[in-house]
Amino acid sequence: MSTDDCSEQTCPACGGKVDTAGAEPLARIVCPHCGEKIRVKRTFDQFVIVETVGIGGMGTVYKARDTHLDRFVALKVLRKDVSNAADENARLQEEARIAASISHPNVIQVFNSGTDHGQFYVVMELIEGGSLDDLIERRHRLPEMHVLEIGIQAAKGLRAAHRRGLIHRDVKPANILFADEYEAKISDFGLAGAAGESSETRGQVWGTPYYVAPERLSKKPEDFRSDIYSLGATLFHAAAGKAPIEGQTNSAAALLALKQHPLNLREIAPEISERTAAILQRMIHPDPAQRFSSYDELLSNLEEAQRALIGRTHLPPQEQQSQSKFSLAVAVAVTFAILLAGAVAVAFLVRGCQTKGTPNSSASIAHGQIAYEAY
Repeated sequence: MSTDDCSEQTCPACGGKVDTAGAEPLARIVCPHCGEKIRVKRTFDQFVIVETVGIGGMGTVYKARDTHLDRFVALKVLRKDVSNAADENARLQEEARIAASISHPNVIQVFNSGTDHGQFYVVMELIEGGSLDDLIERRHRLPEMHVLEIGIQAAKGLRAAHRRGLIHRDVKPANILFADEYEAKISDFGLAGAAGESSETRGQVWGTPYYVAPERLSKKPEDFRSDIYSLGATLFHAAAGKAPIEGQTNSAAALLALKQHPLNLREIAPEISERTAAILQRMIHPDPAQRFSSYDELLSNLEEAQRALIGRTHLPPQEQQSQSKFSLAVAVAVTFAILLAGAVAVAFLVRGCQTKGTPNSSASIAHGQIAYEAY
């Protein structure tokens, strides 16, 4: 842990010393000597904060520069009340260690964690493609094909974490990030679980109301099916442009009552196929036993719905756009394969002419495979 070397800054206008100990990183404060506004600089160990990426219930995510490795990372700094107790820090450290052990393309990689300035922080892979929350805000509703692909990728990430013994406990649009528009990654593994345990000991329910599983509200045991509920509610929102429950309340009992009767996706978005709608309605069933019994079962259903959608001859215009992206990817892959095969054939012909004979029968060709995943 470094010393609090950022508690005082020099005003660039007058040279006076300004106390910044109680200010948030990057906040603008007024110099008491000359009235000039200065931006608060803050470094957590070797990580220099550059800009704010997002603010959530647990803390703030910053873009930071790792001065040791000279690279940019995402630095999530938890609120002081979440990370100020020794037992909570130990639990957060362990959760971050387990999260760091997950290596999967649909999970944000955790690099490190630590404590500085009295706050726990986690160092993560920096993804700058925005979140599903941002995408929903811009587009309101996403094409069914895109929703299915996001669901498949997110479910694969959740399955990888579950195999390491982790449940997320706060799956929501803001925690699904994009490396690009069609590559989704789940973030914040472990942290939500650890923070949730400490919050619930104080009688609070940790989670985002629209997406939190009903069993958490009734203080019943949670498992991976709780994450399936939250993912289902997230995908419902992406497909319908609204969450699967209506109404706002601060009462856990009232919220639980709303979740017993979720909205019907087909009534809101009749263009969604019956197969996809049935999957999402099952994911948000208030009874965990009525949801999918495993991630494998969920993925099998999502992929089957995706194949059925690809096979439809008439897609809505937005879905045709998603389909065209997939078709273009396949076309490029096939064209590349044909060109590669042609190049190899020409090479052999040239070699045959040069040696005035046939190629050596023992000669072998090493070729790569082009892998792709359907949108």
